[in-house]
Amino acid sequence: MADHAAQETQDAWKGILFAHAKVVRALETDLLTYADLPLTWLDVMNRLNEHPNRRLRVHELAERSLFTRSGLTRLVDRIENAGYVEREHSRDDRRGVYVTLTDSGAAKLESLWPDFTASIQHHFGHHLDRDDIKAIIAATDKIISPDDTGVRDVPG
Repeated sequence: MADHAAQETQDAWKGILFAHAKVVRALETDLLTYADLPLTWLDVMNRLNEHPNRRLRVHELAERSLFTRSGLTRLVDRIENAGYVEREHSRDDRRGVYVTLTDSGAAKLESLWPDFTASIQHHFGHHLDRDDIKAIIAATDKIISPDDTGVRDVPG
């Protein structure tokens, strides 16, 4: 019996991984098509948008990022070059650096959000009924503790 339960757990794990990969690839393709924006950029910009003054310290941003922790500095460089974020040094701690979402970045998020929400519905929600969605939320809530880094505020 234990072997059967272990196999089911592995099957569930693989299902989550493959479903995640499929949906993320589709969302990335859609986002690049209608907004010319990579999903990693959206993740960073959205995390900033959710916080007071639309800014976080770099280490806080790394902790909250869904898709990238390594290479965050280079990623922020690219987003900054596009004008969607800017860096500023902390007045209290010279070593501390904040990343702030610019007005241009906030406007970009606002303009792409309806299409992004439709993409989530098309590639994810469309395949599920209300009971499926409730079950997924219940199952993932058991894994994600409330004091984790805000994963529950995933866009969509």
